[in-house]
Amino acid sequence: MGGHSPFAFPCILLLFLGGCFASVQDQVRDRITQLPGQPTVGFAQYSGYVTVNRKAGRALFYWLTESPANRRPESRPLMLWLNGGPGCSSVAYGAAQEIGPFHIRPDGKTLYLNPYAWNNLANLLFLESPAGVGFSYTNTSSDLYTAGDQRTGGCSL
Repeated sequence: MGGHSPFAFPCILLLFLGGCFASVQDQVRDRITQLPGQPTVGFAQYSGYVTVNRKAGRALFYWLTESPANRRPESRPLMLWLNGGPGCSSVAYGAAQEIGPFHIRPDGKTLYLNPYAWNNLANLLFLESPAGVGFSYTNTSSDLYTAGDQRTGGCSL
């Protein structure tokens, strides 16, 4: 990464998170009290949209699962999870089938706790990126054909 500071990514991530949780009101609005078919849990969850380009109508969807309260989430690191591509849903694959707090039962109606969920060790932020992937969206149709690393990185600033 010639010429780039090793602190660039953490700084960008902090700016992004500052936008995600700009106020207590935003936190209350984005708080998930319970998902359909979800068992009782001891951790907080948040989800919502972060507008990354008003003119193009681009917004990225995020889902944050904190570490369980008995593991002191405020003392745990934050892990950003992006499935590969760019272009693969972080929620549909990473969260629902791999490292997320829940897995979907075969009936498709209920969830069960993933005993190997990474939020047992860190606060997990799943980000649907770029706009147009998963629950993220764009109001500019051409974005769906021209997305790439350049725009994906730009939307993360």
